[in-house]
Amino acid sequence: MLYKTKDQRTMKTIIVATDFSAAANNALGYAAKLASAVDADLVLFNAYHMSTHAINGMVGPEVLDRLVRNNEKQLQDLSDETAQKYNIPVSWVSKTDDTIEGLNHYVKDRHPDLVVIGMESNVFSYELLGNTTTAAIKHLKTPILVVPRMATFSSIEKILYAYEPSYLGQHNQLDLMKEIARKFRAQLEVFHVDTHPKKDHPENEENLIHAANTILKDIPHTYSTVSNETIAEGIAQEVDHYNADLLVMVPHKTGFLASLFKGSNTRRVSLKTKVPLLVIPNGE
Repeated sequence: MLYKTKDQRTMKTIIVATDFSAAANNALGYAAKLASAVDADLVLFNAYHMSTHAINGMVGPEVLDRLVRNNEKQLQDLSDETAQKYNIPVSWVSKTDDTIEGLNHYVKDRHPDLVVIGMESNVFSYELLGNTTTAAIKHLKTPILVVPRMATFSSIEKILYAYEPSYLGQHNQLDLMKEIARKFRAQLEVFHVDTHPKKDHPENEENLIHAANTILKDIPHTYSTVSNETIAEGIAQEVDHYNADLLVMVPHKTGFLASLFKGSNTRRVSLKTKVPLLVIPNGE
């Protein structure tokens, strides 16, 4: 259930990257419902990839122009359909750049509050997470919502924040997560995976709790921890146990996926979860 609060609306623009695939269409539906709930504008972003023949000049300019216009028409139709279905403002932009390069440039110009990307696999499939998704997490300096193909939006009642203090930048106050928690009056659990438990040092957990409480002092929350050699496995288990609607993480500067799967015996860990992942970068 959504609760609107005065003078706390910071999520004004949501960009959805689309390639018209099933995963992208599902992410669009999720983003549209979220935009409707928080009163945000929606922008559809598409990077049209030229064929090798077109790039090499083997396709005439008239044919090339027609291909671009057909793609833009498809994007316009999708924009109109989405606006009518969800009763929200929807615009679109089409680029002929590489997806991440074009998206990165557009994000820098537009300064959106959230970028939404769909993916075929679940959040914790190391090899299937996708080059576009991992590149976006690495290069974009704005929050990214990764929506698995099977994820659906009804409301956000439970948020799970996978907390690792060494990942969190000094000036990262997790504002978007706080806004979502406020607007939906969601339960927030701060969750830490201890990959090297030290039974003789209980003060370590006390320090973690104190640091989390300092950041989230104005947001009701609970705290829990679990021991697991692999961060991804520990988080996925808690997602299921907590029945979370949204998972929140801050990416590690040395590599998002590498940090998740550190300690795993395989690079093919695939843990089933349909929960969207909100990645909040530390910024510049």
